[in-house]
Amino acid sequence: MRPVWLIEAGVYGAEAEPLLAEIRRQGMAAELLPFRTLLKEKDVVAGGRPLADPDCVIAYGTFPFARQAQLHRRWVPGAWCDPDNLDCRCYFAHFGKYLLNRHHAILPAVEAVRQRERLYETFGPDDEVFARPAGCSKVFTGRCVYKDDFASALSPATFDPDAQVVLAAPREIRREWRLVVAEDRVVAGSQYAVEGSKCVEPGWPAEVRAFALGMLAEVRWRPDPIFMVDIGESDGRLWLVELSGFSCSWLYACDLEAVVAAAGELAERAWAAMTA
Repeated sequence: MRPVWLIEAGVYGAEAEPLLAEIRRQGMAAELLPFRTLLKEKDVVAGGRPLADPDCVIAYGTFPFARQAQLHRRWVPGAWCDPDNLDCRCYFAHFGKYLLNRHHAILPAVEAVRQRERLYETFGPDDEVFARPAGCSKVFTGRCVYKDDFASALSPATFDPDAQVVLAAPREIRREWRLVVAEDRVVAGSQYAVEGSKCVEPGWPAEVRAFALGMLAEVRWRPDPIFMVDIGESDGRLWLVELSGFSCSWLYACDLEAVVAAAGELAERAWAAMTA
């Protein structure tokens, strides 16, 4: 069964059009779908027909959109964004030696605020630390935070006593790339930032590809069959910045033909295994 792609409406604007066009060019249906439509119990119509359980569907948008498809529809695969595997507490343990933030602390946000002085002594001698949510729910944007702003920066996470945050020393990143990994293959890549500012260019240097393939050859664990790997250049070498879910991460200038083909193949295989 050919997958149907459901792209969350109102998230990517005109940037979604080339993705929709490529999906349809490869013979798959693609629809823009508002998040509120997934929240209803009514049928979702795509490709001219209501989707049924367990149809072959790929949801793509924000994390809440993808998670809604995972939890409340029985589509296959539904979405690729395993929140347990993509939590820093999980994948940091697998990729530790490659991490940009190798030296870090992970603790509840409320506890981090309480331990502010100790954390800044450890990671922020210049009264600045890097802070980000540990989980997929990006309740605040990962960034460097000055000591006087620490409590307010983490406040969105402090309302949840279980919300964990990552604290580390600030690191300057010269360039950053996003790679799409399908099982053991790097199928596409794109530069997305230079000196901390958005700078999108297609492709990625050979050394970035070699770094990613070497890391994936050594670390055989995978968070999902297909996922995103962000690589950054800092202090003259390459590091793993972050792993993220395929269904809730933008593709920038990745080769859409390669990405759509790889995702479509994986979805068809998952559906065939489920319905065999």
